[in-house]
Amino acid sequence: MSNRPLKLLALAGLAAATLSAGAMAESKPSFVSSGSFQVCSDPTFPPLEFFEKTGDREPSGFDADLIRAMAKHWGVKPRFIVTEFTGLLPGLDAKRCDAVISGTLITPERIQKLNAVPYLASSTIVFGSGKGDVKLNSLEDLSGKVVAVQSGTRYVTIMEKLNEQLKAAGKTPATLQTYPKGSDVAQQVLVGRAAAGLSQDTELAYRELQTPGQFKTLYAFPEKDIFGAYMRPNPEDKQAVLDAVAALKADGTLKAIAEKWKLDPANLDTTAQ
Repeated sequence: MSNRPLKLLALAGLAAATLSAGAMAESKPSFVSSGSFQVCSDPTFPPLEFFEKTGDREPSGFDADLIRAMAKHWGVKPRFIVTEFTGLLPGLDAKRCDAVISGTLITPERIQKLNAVPYLASSTIVFGSGKGDVKLNSLEDLSGKVVAVQSGTRYVTIMEKLNEQLKAAGKTPATLQTYPKGSDVAQQVLVGRAAAGLSQDTELAYRELQTPGQFKTLYAFPEKDIFGAYMRPNPEDKQAVLDAVAALKADGTLKAIAEKWKLDPANLDTTAQ
């Protein structure tokens, strides 16, 4: 009989710990309290987000499926707010959406103002037309060439820095052309208005899958880039998103989504940058 209170205390402690663990496992970010997960997306970047056919009301792709999986994990409805790439992060800052999950790389500049949770690794590439004769032994070989990039992306900064280096070396800088959509960049390269464009290996792999031989990789940056889910600064919200991404990795959901869109599941490991 004398052991019974101790047993009851032990059971009570176990129950409390179980409830606490369950509450932690089911934590939701504050921004889904309305019952929906509102995400700003620029659906022009296959296979991450794009409209598969004219008239589609919601985008398809890896990011789109990730958004749906996260919403399901939290028991809320996903809502896509279509926005041009340059307006994604400003839209988040202005509270037009809860998060940005749209092929947006994590950079030091962006995380000065916003929180970001990594979910997919990739590599930046320079690509050209599959029928073109452009060859690059190094980035300096872009000297004097027309290069297309999407406005508002890190690719603009990469090209601006390269042009500074070319000028310092006494070489002709590249002619930089910016376009609002990633698909516009690919089109300029395809029709020959640009000798090369900058994108991610994920996009080029998808385009190669759709139309083999249309494009080719001219140069691949050795560093790994990391796509991130961006949200306004809030430690609890960031942790809830981290937990959701970890749970979707652990149960195989993200692996299945990656395989669906012909992406290497190994790129779900975002620890090696």
